[in-house]
Amino acid sequence: MKKMYQTRLKRILSLLKDSGAPQALVLSSNSHAVRSRDTHYPYRQNSDLYYFTGTQHQELTLVVRPQAKEPITLVAPVEDPIKKVWEGEQPSAKALARTLGVELIASKDPLTTVGAMIRNCNTLYLQSQGGGVSSQLRQELAGRGTLNPRGLGPTIVDAERITAVLRSIKDPTEVDLIRKAADLTSAALLHIAQFIRSGIRERELAALIDYLYRLHGAEPSFNTIIASGRSAATLHYHALSKTLRDGELLLIDTGSELDMYASDVSRTIPVGDALSSPLEDIYTTVLEAQKKAIAAVKPGVYVSEIHRVAALEITRGLKELGILRGNVSALFQKGAYKPYFPHGIGHMLGIDVHDVTPEAGSKGLMLQKGMVITIEPGLYFSKPIGKIPACGVRIEDDVLVTSRGNEVLTANVFPKELDELRTMLG
Repeated sequence: MKKMYQTRLKRILSLLKDSGAPQALVLSSNSHAVRSRDTHYPYRQNSDLYYFTGTQHQELTLVVRPQAKEPITLVAPVEDPIKKVWEGEQPSAKALARTLGVELIASKDPLTTVGAMIRNCNTLYLQSQGGGVSSQLRQELAGRGTLNPRGLGPTIVDAERITAVLRSIKDPTEVDLIRKAADLTSAALLHIAQFIRSGIRERELAALIDYLYRLHGAEPSFNTIIASGRSAATLHYHALSKTLRDGELLLIDTGSELDMYASDVSRTIPVGDALSSPLEDIYTTVLEAQKKAIAAVKPGVYVSEIHRVAALEITRGLKELGILRGNVSALFQKGAYKPYFPHGIGHMLGIDVHDVTPEAGSKGLMLQKGMVITIEPGLYFSKPIGKIPACGVRIEDDVLVTSRGNEVLTANVFPKELDELRTMLG
């Protein structure tokens, strides 16, 4: 692991060197987010800082300056013995600096210290959020603070513009961590399958899934979505207020985060034995769209093309259901499917559940070996249409782009074919 972080630092240093002009990257620990008054949410480290250092230190700043005598520096506050009594000991900044082979500066005023270090840089890559030194610097430089009294200064660029170049391509260690998170998600879903029946409340299933994650040393990578019937037509439904009923579809969108790496899975499951023919047809349409989209995932393919494959299948299914009328190609071209499939085909996955995405050209993002992307087509009906009740169907898997095509990292999550689902649910 030591060598992995050292390699990542060397690579980002090389990227910054390439421009020739003096520039710097500043990454800081997230601030501890306030929940209310003097209580806080559980701490979550800044993803970029973690990627390059592997630390959970809550008050650390990484400064990368190719032009400096010490091109990579960690800046930490002087230890506060009173804070240590209340909050415990931080991970050792000294030990981390030794492990990474970089300079460490202990400062009584990290903001001023880092500000002086980057004063002569033409371009600064700074965080746009997080509340730490990096984002504070950005606010100072953008205004007329002590670091920038005349409102003049360097060009400020979002840090993710450069960190995404490296983070979007996962190394084998990262892929293994995502796979482990996916396996834990699979185990949790298999466990709760026995409780999917009429009379169970959405919040009960969500609480059980989250409990199973935490029981195994993980946590939810986002707020677990349990949406039955009409609830599933809301893409980010979080009320968890309904009770499951026979004949409805239940949409579960969840994922565990294990050792800072996320998984993200959606399954739509019939409640009870009987499911109307229209609901079966909707489910089958989404499943076929997902199968074709996954088959299209390989290096050199644009994400827009994968979305096109899924959207075309969705359009075809909507016509067969009688919801759309006309020529499939013409319907697709005018986006007739969009009211029912309003979102993209997926997103990058990694340390963040919606992971960083590198800059793309006019055709959008082109997939490369080592990227991990979710494939998640869906169909949503906020109100009944003919025999179709208000409902939502989404099926999502995490897919690694390999040299020859792809690998579905969430293949162990319970089956997607309706007949197999019914057999498993008993």
